[in-house]
Amino acid sequence: MRLKYAIALLLAAAAGCGVTSAAPKVVDVEGSYTYYIPYNVPRDRAEQIAMERAMIQALASKFGTLVSETTQMDMHSSKSGDNVDFWSSASTLVKGEWIETVGKPEFTPSLDGNDFVVSCKIKGKAREIEGARASLDIHILANSTAPEAETVSFNNGDKLFMQFTSPVDGWLTVYLEGADGKVFRMLPFYAQRNPAHRIEADRKYTFFVSTEGDAEQYQLTTDADIERNTLYIVFSPNEYVKPVDRSSEEELALRELTTADFRRWVTNLRLTDPKLQLVVKPITISGDRE
Repeated sequence: MRLKYAIALLLAAAAGCGVTSAAPKVVDVEGSYTYYIPYNVPRDRAEQIAMERAMIQALASKFGTLVSETTQMDMHSSKSGDNVDFWSSASTLVKGEWIETVGKPEFTPSLDGNDFVVSCKIKGKAREIEGARASLDIHILANSTAPEAETVSFNNGDKLFMQFTSPVDGWLTVYLEGADGKVFRMLPFYAQRNPAHRIEADRKYTFFVSTEGDAEQYQLTTDADIERNTLYIVFSPNEYVKPVDRSSEEELALRELTTADFRRWVTNLRLTDPKLQLVVKPITISGDRE
């Protein structure tokens, strides 16, 4: 994964408060999911769906759900299709949250009669959700800010935009983990020195898109047929400090750190701040096919 971008200065104010309350214990989880692939869904998107639902299954199995005891969460796709509305809200029904993936997800394609299916097994670390949290409105888009541009499947050369709204004031950082073991800082921007990006309650932000050159823009590229990356969106009503990162000798190079350093930083944050949210958005980038 490589990011190409244009940079200009963007100033932000900084203010916040300390955190002293303890967070729930981090535990190991694992889950699996088998997805029957509709004819109009490409392979990379099918694997993405299977992985996301395996993560939800892992959280539901470990921590339970917010639905009543008489309602069962069906964790398997079927030949007759999925309940799209259910799965679009399923991540809000489980009482746990994903912290990090351990190892690489395992994907197994197969045939069930005339149906193509893909199974995913995944392991990770998670923690139980305790208490009320801000309901964040986040949309990842490609090349446009129109609602229909929302996607997690990108093509080589696509630009990535993000819309973000919080019901409370807070602090935001955004990182992109590539397949090469590096994590790139997308927000705060390259030239910013503030510890995190200040967010005002109920204000709709559109990041990484600019018509006047007043913000950074990011373009996703890959040399692989399919590359899996992960967006990490970190938000808290409490002020926190981004990790130490660095840039290469290249002019205007992105700030980066290793995956291990990033995970250590975000895990320590979550152990001390129960209000902090880490929103994990797996994405794929499809390379040019000749």
